[in-house]
Amino acid sequence: MPKVSVIIPTHNRAEFLRLAITSVIDQTFKDWEIIVVDDHSTDNTPAVVESFADERIKYLKNRGKNGPSISRNLAISSASGEYIAFLDDDDEWLLDKLQRQIEVLDKSRSNICGVHSNLFMIEKMTGNIIPYDPGTEKLKGNLLHQLAICCPLVTPTVLIKKRCLDEVGLFDETISYMEDRDLWIRLSMKWDFEYISKPLAKIYLHNRTHLSQDIEAQISGKEILYVRYPHIFQENRKRWSEYLLTIGLQYCQLKKMSEGRRNIIKSIKFYPFKAIAYLHLFASLLTPCHYKHIRKFYKSEFN
Repeated sequence: MPKVSVIIPTHNRAEFLRLAITSVIDQTFKDWEIIVVDDHSTDNTPAVVESFADERIKYLKNRGKNGPSISRNLAISSASGEYIAFLDDDDEWLLDKLQRQIEVLDKSRSNICGVHSNLFMIEKMTGNIIPYDPGTEKLKGNLLHQLAICCPLVTPTVLIKKRCLDEVGLFDETISYMEDRDLWIRLSMKWDFEYISKPLAKIYLHNRTHLSQDIEAQISGKEILYVRYPHIFQENRKRWSEYLLTIGLQYCQLKKMSEGRRNIIKSIKFYPFKAIAYLHLFASLLTPCHYKHIRKFYKSEFN
């Protein structure tokens, strides 16, 4: 039985998948298995996986509905490792990622469910490294209340004890955005996380071609989470206000001004001392075209 099961969901990214798998093979820690789940690819993904000729690499096909959560859950259900690690098909790990994290988890107390790390964020087209700021005050310990502010855990940096996943369940397949955050919340209700400040993963950024679809998925995920965990999100009125304001701005980006305005008003009611919220409330009364110009002018204030 391997120590670590590495989960890689993939869809039509054969040219990137090879580098992701290679970054696991090159790890200083060698007691692992890779489970690649092909999510309805139509390119040469099977040939890429087969080319490694390594019995530690398993290839599964997702024959049901598509989506990374479904593919990850399929792989976890087939995993035999003590620890579960996640790697996206277009990202890579640094050579000592697993070794450093396993050393932490092997020595961890029973109240620790996993460990995550810092990372490098890189533009795929240019290779430029973008400064990464977790945007959070807390990165280790119990992260439950921190998760209501923002998500400090980036999935390809996380290593989790499989027994903890067996207890709280896997990724929620009904949501397409923030499904990872939903899992981290459920884990944090029972356990704490450790953190390694050294960057151990390379996360690549691609140009987005379906911005409106991305925003719709983000709104849906955020609304599901605050309905599911209201006691967590509403404990800090200022942060709860910012959360609602972000949703309001995103609705306005989609030209759904009434929905945006409704969330902006809620945001102000929870915390009426954020001046920028009043600007957006005024802008939401205008046409989508006028709102777009105001948003562009104040783009530094938008999430």
